Amino acid sequence: MVEIDKAMNYFCDLLDDTGGIRRIRPPKGTNTTKGGWYYPPFKYVTQELGGLSLSRFCEAVRAEGSIFNPGCNKPLHLHLLFTTMDVYGDGRPTRIAHLGESVKIEQYLEKLPVAKSINRCVFEVPWFKHYHPEAIEEHAKAYKKVIKNYAALLADDSDKGADIGGYGSFFSSHKNPR
Repeated sequence: MVEIDKAMNYFCDLLDDTGGIRRIRPPKGTNTTKGGWYYPPFKYVTQELGGLSLSRFCEAVRAEGSIFNPGCNKPLHLHLLFTTMDVYGDGRPTRIAHLGESVKIEQYLEKLPVAKSINRCVFEVPWFKHYHPEAIEEHAKAYKKVIKNYAALLADDSDKGADIGGYGSFFSSHKNPR
């Protein structure tokens, strides 16, 4: 874990001076680690890159030979497991299965703007398990090149409304597996 922390923090340090992305990690000098960094997220700030979509940014970073996975899990409250699946077999979606008939939760679900928009402003970077500075620097160079040349990517950016993210589960349909 010490080597992973050293490698990931080095990658973050290399990108500290870049616009459009923010590293998500413990503050320097706190002696706090991020654990295993198994899903190293960064924040994407589209406004600092002329409105460039996360999808287009992703394509460009990958074209430069680095790793970039846009988004994260979609909002859990919208997953089929809760919205349409009948896990308990009582004829009602899971999220309301044990609520009284008079309870209306939909009004509360509408008030979750961050959950609905998070996929457009986070992404996963390479997970460096070993401290190999040259390799880490190559990946950082790819990110910096794309950020430096973001304006050239705006012309063919057609993914502004792209559906990003998914669910890391085996529930792939709304049908009850019984």
